[in-house]
Amino acid sequence: MAQVMFTPRLFNDLCPDEMDAMIISTTRFGEITVEDDRLIRMPDGLLGFEDVTAFCLIDHAPSSPFRWLQALERPELAFVVVNPFDFYADYEFDIPDNDVIQLGIINPQDVDVWTVVTISGEQVTTNLVGPIVVNRQNRQGKQLVLTNSGYGTRHALA
Repeated sequence: MAQVMFTPRLFNDLCPDEMDAMIISTTRFGEITVEDDRLIRMPDGLLGFEDVTAFCLIDHAPSSPFRWLQALERPELAFVVVNPFDFYADYEFDIPDNDVIQLGIINPQDVDVWTVVTISGEQVTTNLVGPIVVNRQNRQGKQLVLTNSGYGTRHALA
């Protein structure tokens, strides 16, 4: 069982009898069961949503590169995300040492990276300046803000 450190209120309210899965209610997907390896704790939240600290990843469709980052505390809040390396193989950035420590990252292979997708009409873009970094081992995550990276907030997905 993965070690996920959610507040007792959140865990007990959502799934009091299960330790390896949670049942959550969402406005998009209804009531769903989420395995603990899909849970992400983000103590700092996301930019603009700092008070939302618990999320889960939901597959959009089989074989789709898109996922939903669903907030556990707010059923109406979900973001479309992608693994940016699926679209930009040369995407790279350094994780600051203090963030490596905060996330408990020991091995770089244990890190997942997600970027938020924006859909505006026919244009689908992703924010490469604000990657979400997740330590797969402890399910801790953080949204970084890259400075002087040369990346932008709206990179087309092709």
